Amino acid sequence: MENKKFVTKTGAMDLFRFQIYHTYFGFMGILMALLAVVATVDLIGNFGGMSNGTRILCVILILWAVVLNPLTMYFKSKRQVETVELFKKPIVLEISEAGLNISQEENGGLVEWKDVTKIVILNKLVIFYMGKVRAHLLPLDQIPEEADEAVELIRKYAVGIKIANRRRGRRR
Repeated sequence: MENKKFVTKTGAMDLFRFQIYHTYFGFMGILMALLAVVATVDLIGNFGGMSNGTRILCVILILWAVVLNPLTMYFKSKRQVETVELFKKPIVLEISEAGLNISQEENGGLVEWKDVTKIVILNKLVIFYMGKVRAHLLPLDQIPEEADEAVELIRKYAVGIKIANRRRGRRR
């Protein structure tokens, strides 16, 4: 198991998964989910004793956190994939001992492992963070036969990097 190249094209669902993870697993996402849970419990437990304004406020908060925000993120991701030229062409990502060689047509370069700050492995997506504002996505659902090998290579070569592995292995 040496270097391995993966050719993928970032789609709307890949970008949506990234945005959901990035939003809901951060401080604000946890706070938003907690507020939605508190509003739901309050709405169910105190429905009779609440004023109409409080009921409406609870329903709006729940709908915003659980329905409206994710829907907005999905449509934003879809629009971004359709309009941004970067997402229209396949990306070649090579995982090696030196790092990630990311290329798209004639553009590209090596991102050394020391420049990768965090890796998140989800069921259908790997997120390579290169700082707080830069990330690269590897959609595992586009390479189902090679997904386990990609995860193994990442774990082998990304020594000393924080890896959050939320993947449960290949689904058959």
